[in-house]
Amino acid sequence: MSSSFYDSDWKLDGCRTKINSDETRYVWTIEDFDFHEAKGKTLISPPFSSVKNNQVKWHLELYPNGKTNAKDLVGLYIFLNKLCSFENSKTIFAKATFIIFNSENKEEAKWSLDSIKEFPHPDIKQNGWGFGDFKKDENFRNKLLLNNTLTIRCEVKFSDMNNITLHQRDIDIEMPECNLSENIASLFENQTLTDVILSVNGKEYPAHKTILAARSPVFCAMFTHSTKENELNRVDIEDINDAVMDAMLKYIYTGKCDDSNELAEGLLAAADKYDLCGLKIMCAKKLIRGLSVENATNVLILADMHHYEDLKRQVIKFIVANCSEVLNTGAWLEMLSSNSKLANDVCQAIARK
Repeated sequence: MSSSFYDSDWKLDGCRTKINSDETRYVWTIEDFDFHEAKGKTLISPPFSSVKNNQVKWHLELYPNGKTNAKDLVGLYIFLNKLCSFENSKTIFAKATFIIFNSENKEEAKWSLDSIKEFPHPDIKQNGWGFGDFKKDENFRNKLLLNNTLTIRCEVKFSDMNNITLHQRDIDIEMPECNLSENIASLFENQTLTDVILSVNGKEYPAHKTILAARSPVFCAMFTHSTKENELNRVDIEDINDAVMDAMLKYIYTGKCDDSNELAEGLLAAADKYDLCGLKIMCAKKLIRGLSVENATNVLILADMHHYEDLKRQVIKFIVANCSEVLNTGAWLEMLSSNSKLANDVCQAIARK
């Protein structure tokens, strides 16, 4: 008689080793770097911790001229700042990565502290870990130090190796990486199981009602009521061009947005129409980064039109700082006659300066 592997005659034993672990990310933006460079004094970040456990706190230290006060170097270190209680541990083991971004929020440089560092209790001196010899070369000046500002993200994974628990009679099987975002994006790219057509200027985009509804309250209302669009499985869109529609659908299916500033204005309008809050924020950031004397008035009108008060405040702040130039542009003079209330808001802000 054949016997199954799980018959009663068999006893399945195993063990899973579990480490109490956590991780955190922290972004540190340092403006006026040349001022700190000239002073040469160590900069210390505010303490930070993870959301899950605020008992373990860290801080960063930046040495504008390296730890040896060398003008061509810069140093960056992470310190265990506070250890109230991490399962009564006296030692933390950690891995850290420093990432520096450019003004477009793209990763420009990455340095990993690949080995595992033992951090003793912060009462013990010299518990820092990092790099003391970043070269302040042409790459650092032109790509990493943008607008005299250095933006650093620190990622720390840490654990309490003193507290290890064993769970008997349990087999530890490693879970595969979750590819949910890629899987959903492939549904759109491959047009798999689509059930609605979005028509834009004669171009048709096969899509999925459930995904559109999950991402947009406007689409959700459209597809959960007796609307023409829901009955015909077709949505005709006349106020969005092809490029904007491509970018909007990319955001809906992936959560990502194209880096092009050229689409930011059109995407902001589309995001407002379909109540895509995350996309609105992404567009606002691009518009703020691209503000200039020439386009400030038009961006202000756009923010006012779509009732985006945060963006409106930022644009008015820019105009106040550059009022002599902006108030002489053709766009401003045109707005004086077409939108006197908005112009008055700006003038009041300038008066309060």
